[in-house]
Amino acid sequence: MHQPPRLLLVTTLLTALVAGLPAVAAPAQAAELAGPTAQQLKEKTSGCPTQLSNGKYAQDSGGARTIAVCQSGTAVHWTADFDIDCDGQRTTQCNENTDPSFQPNTSWNQSDGRPLNSAGLPFIVVPLASTIWNYQTAGITGGTIAAVVYQDKVAYAVVGDQGPTGIIGEGSYKLAQQLGINPNPATGGVSGAVVTYVLFPGVKSVPIENAADAVSKGEAAATSFVNGTQTCGATNLDFTSYPTIQEGSTGAAVKAAQCLLGGTSEPSGAFDATTTTAVKAFQTRVGLPSDGVVGAKTWTALLAAGDKVTVQNGSTGTAVSRLQRALTAALGRSVVIDGSFGPLTETAARDYQSTRQLVVDGVVGPVTWSALQAGK
Repeated sequence: MHQPPRLLLVTTLLTALVAGLPAVAAPAQAAELAGPTAQQLKEKTSGCPTQLSNGKYAQDSGGARTIAVCQSGTAVHWTADFDIDCDGQRTTQCNENTDPSFQPNTSWNQSDGRPLNSAGLPFIVVPLASTIWNYQTAGITGGTIAAVVYQDKVAYAVVGDQGPTGIIGEGSYKLAQQLGINPNPATGGVSGAVVTYVLFPGVKSVPIENAADAVSKGEAAATSFVNGTQTCGATNLDFTSYPTIQEGSTGAAVKAAQCLLGGTSEPSGAFDATTTTAVKAFQTRVGLPSDGVVGAKTWTALLAAGDKVTVQNGSTGTAVSRLQRALTAALGRSVVIDGSFGPLTETAARDYQSTRQLVVDGVVGPVTWSALQAGK
């Protein structure tokens, strides 16, 4: 005789408890990442539209330099191998006996001043600043959140340590575990350019050891990156004009700029020293003078950031809204922001193309988007 489904579940749970076995979790308790899939992130980072590194990195000491640091949209990424970083706090998994290269410290520490715990915290390693690349110029620092992809798995981590200047592709013991990679510091890791590291400048875990915060913010940033959208929750990005703002400024425009700079960070509306640093890093990244002031050119680059999808008269959607905001900033006049590419938007696009010595056709494709994203 078949038992009703609800009675069967209760019976199964009671039986497991009586037997001293772990009960099977109810479906509602199954935790799944809310962000994009591994395949979506791989597709989004399959090319290198902008190479940030001056040259390329090796995956191992003495190896061929084949790994470039790239930028796609607002994300910085590279695809390399995965070496195990077991440095930091001494644990059963990470110590002088398990790791012949063990160091009892990390480049960034926890909020209590102690080194990071490689066995307990998912983190990645960035190369020390050099003539090849300085991660700081890309707005990256300790606590910057990354999505790391291996095969069909996605794990979220923070930037937690620095490595040799000529090598790239390294993560913590815990991150390796989450990706299904052998975490043994002496024999583990995986070779070949098979792991993709996607970093989101301006998006940080607070404090750095808060892995749950990294997952939450990382999922949102990765979703925004894959969709090519600007995800700012309730923050208003639409203005009839975008005023010049700088340290000491306050208000809705500051909130909008902070949202665009930080992705998932909660905007305060107060332009402080942290915001100035983020603005300077963004300006350096897109090739604008690094003065920390958000004027017309910086607004244009911030508002245009995202996929360079071709839009024209008749197009609708978020890309059109993004274009209308950027044109408002670039032209210094109000362009209706309604997500609908009509005659007025086409006129604004033509005016922009004409004043920037571009082909004047009213069609906004990769060339026009590139000019907008450079703050021209």
